[in-house]
Amino acid sequence: MKLYVEKGHPFRIAQLTDIHLGDLPLESDERSLENINQETLSKLEKTLDTHEFDLFMITGDLVWGKDNEHPRRDLKPLYTLLNKYDTPVAITYGNHDTEGPFGRDYIRDYENELHHLAKKTNVFMSGEKENYTLEILDQSTGEIVNKLFVWDSGMYYRDSRISQYEAIDHDQIDWYVDTSKSYAAPTFDVGFMHIPLPEYKKVDSEKITGSFGEPVCSADINSGLFYEILNQDNIKALVAGHDHFNNFSGNYAGIQLNYGNVTGYNCKSDLKRGITQYDLYSDGIQKKNILFED
Repeated sequence: MKLYVEKGHPFRIAQLTDIHLGDLPLESDERSLENINQETLSKLEKTLDTHEFDLFMITGDLVWGKDNEHPRRDLKPLYTLLNKYDTPVAITYGNHDTEGPFGRDYIRDYENELHHLAKKTNVFMSGEKENYTLEILDQSTGEIVNKLFVWDSGMYYRDSRISQYEAIDHDQIDWYVDTSKSYAAPTFDVGFMHIPLPEYKKVDSEKITGSFGEPVCSADINSGLFYEILNQDNIKALVAGHDHFNNFSGNYAGIQLNYGNVTGYNCKSDLKRGITQYDLYSDGIQKKNILFED
C-alpha cells in the first residue's frame, strides 16, 4: 500500500512500540495475563478509533519471544485490530520479539495477515534483519515528499562482556548511504528503529520535552550510523522504542532524537501507556504523546 499526503497537510504517523503481548506477565501484577493483554488491545483500539493516522509504525517488541511457542497466536489479535482500519502498517522488530525458538523470518512472514501493509522500497536484508524505506508521495504529483528509513536494530551482541545489545551493522550503514545517494532530490527524512543509537546519551537532559526516566539502553559499541546521517544530511529526526521509562524528545548535532511512549501493559514502566503521534511536513516534524485514558 503506497503512502500519500495531500499538499499542505501533515503526514500523520502513529508510533506503537513495546506492546509486549505474550506469556510473561508482570510478577507483581495480580491480574491475569489475558486481562493485561486485553487491556492493551482495548485501550489501543479506543485510541485508534478516535484519531486518524496515515501510517501505523510499530517499532519493535510486539511480543515476548522467549520460551514462546506460539508468537503468531499472540500477534493475531493485534493484527485483527489493525485490520479494522484502512491505515497502512509498517513494522520493525525488537530484541524481545525473536529471543525464543522462532526467528525474524518466521515472524515477518506473518505480516501477510495484515490487510494494509505499507509498500516497502529499497529492501535490504542483513541476515534476517530487514531494512527498508517508505516513500511518502504527493497525492497530486506523485513526487516524493519524505522518506522513512527503517532499520532492524537487532537483538543482543555476541559477547555480553562488550555490549548487551547489537549495534547497527556496517552493511546496514552502507545500505543507508547508497540508498540516500540514489535519490536526486533532497527531502526531509526520518529514521525508525527499536534500539536507540548511542548518541541518545548525548542529549542534554535539561533541554528535552517528555520523560527521561532511565539511562539510554543503546549498544555499548558505536558502529557509526549517526556519523553517516550527519554526512548525508537528509535524516533530520530519529525515532526509537525499547526504553519503557523514556518518551522524551531532544536534540543532538541538529538531529531530533525521539522515544515513542510505551504502549503495552505487560512490561515494567511508570509511564502511562499510549502511542506517539508525529506530524511530518516537507520541512519539519512535530511530536506528541497520546496517552490512554484510565
